[in-house]
Amino acid sequence: MKSRLNIENPFFEMMGRLGDIMIVNILFLVCSLPVVTAGTSVTAMYHAFQEMADGRGTSAVKGFFGAWKKYRKQSLPVWLVMLAAGALLVFDLLFLGRAGQDGPWSMVSIGIGCLLLLWEMIFAYLFPTLPEMAEEGIRGKAVFQRSLYLAAGHFPVTVLMILLNIIPAACMAASPFVMALAVPVYMVVGFGLTGYLNTWLLRRCGVLPARPLEMLPEDYGLEETEDEK
Repeated sequence: MKSRLNIENPFFEMMGRLGDIMIVNILFLVCSLPVVTAGTSVTAMYHAFQEMADGRGTSAVKGFFGAWKKYRKQSLPVWLVMLAAGALLVFDLLFLGRAGQDGPWSMVSIGIGCLLLLWEMIFAYLFPTLPEMAEEGIRGKAVFQRSLYLAAGHFPVTVLMILLNIIPAACMAASPFVMALAVPVYMVVGFGLTGYLNTWLLRRCGVLPARPLEMLPEDYGLEETEDEK
């Protein structure tokens, strides 16, 4: 009976972690309401999950907002580039879908589809690894090149991450009924669970290094860098 009520029981640990994922999910949604800050919110979400996996003992709220504040300057221009490129590619695909697929249009659609796949590959690694790249001093177009290199080098993991990331879009494309079922799930836990699973995959393949508590500086993920002050 005592073991069932022990807070270190695996069941309570699992429920506590699920609660943290739900908190991060809600913070991500709220902080992404201004679309221009969505990239910063994605970065903060992954960083919060990194801290959980490292056993930092930091609360989900503190970890999220600490990363949001620290990496907002690095993530904003990166996200604006990704947002503009993604919107242009999706618009082109929708336009070509209405225009028909005869003759050269079919080849153009295939080309845009390949570019959209490259966009998905870069997105899968860009924001999760942005804090690491910021610490290494990687800036500008190098962050996109590094993300694409990681995506190509860990292609099986990349495929799994892309499949997880496109579930909301697949639900929207499936039918209104499926979308109606998916919306409440993603409003409560869906985006956070996707980020948590992606973090686990990235740690398993070594892209996100595991940092035990004793290896981390005291201000890791919380203090601003000199460039941000």
